Amino acid sequence: MKLSQARRDFYRRKAKEEGYKSRAAYKLIELVKKYGLIRAGDYVIDFGCAPGGWLQVASKYVGLEGKVFGFDIKAVKIGLPNVFTYILDISSPDALDVVKRCVLGEVNVVLSDLSPNISGVWEVDHAKQIDLTLKVIEMFPNILKQGGNCLLKVFQGPYLDLVRNRLKSIFDEVYLTKPSASRKESSELYFVCLSYLG
Repeated sequence: MKLSQARRDFYRRKAKEEGYKSRAAYKLIELVKKYGLIRAGDYVIDFGCAPGGWLQVASKYVGLEGKVFGFDIKAVKIGLPNVFTYILDISSPDALDVVKRCVLGEVNVVLSDLSPNISGVWEVDHAKQIDLTLKVIEMFPNILKQGGNCLLKVFQGPYLDLVRNRLKSIFDEVYLTKPSASRKESSELYFVCLSYLG
């Protein structure tokens, strides 16, 4: 068994044992511990929240004073008192209106684990994924509090710098990272952005 495969199985098994809906939960746990992304009492939006691993993690970090709002193209049932989930297509023209109706006010943290339906054509998948991420960034002036944080999945490729430059102009600190729970061969990376300038 390859090392990357063994690691993948380790996180999958660990998720099952600890009751998380996906191994992706460990990506968020690692990045919250390292960067202090989410705090008790925070209000958090999670785009692309299915199957719900990040919702479970965010729920623990915000505690009962905080709230987590999950959006996905698929229905997600999570059964946690501080988590609220909604069906949303981020590409629809009224996506921002839907989010504002559901959340009522600005949040402290925006998470995005959005991914397109993978076609297997790398250039197409990269461009589509970056487009989804940019749609989230466009919402920031309407949904993210000044001083807030975000975590955004991106696929590696030529449009990465476009996203990085955009983020550097609106956040105090911007880091590009790959958590341990990500597959070695995967092209996914994460932008961790701290202190939104508004």
